[in-house]
Amino acid sequence: MTEESLRVRVAVIIPAYNEQDAIGLVVSEIPQYVTEIIVVDNASTDETASVARRSGATVISQPQAGYGNARLKGIEYLQKYDSHPD
Repeated sequence: MTEESLRVRVAVIIPAYNEQDAIGLVVSEIPQYVTEIIVVDNASTDETASVARRSGATVISQPQAGYGNARLKGIEYLQKYDSHPD
């Protein structure tokens, strides 16, 4: 086994709706051991997506409003990988 295969994969899904003023700080405070930060832009009408992207997050869009819809969209995104987060 290689060191890479022993590494734990941790992903964080952050549903976000009109959070341009806070999302950059939230993303920057995620611990370094997190492998991927996914911000699900839940039909925001502000700059949430672009601020999250500039902060280093993967941004996906969920135009159907609702916290649950955003969470499910993030999970759906992660299921496309061959290697799922631990």
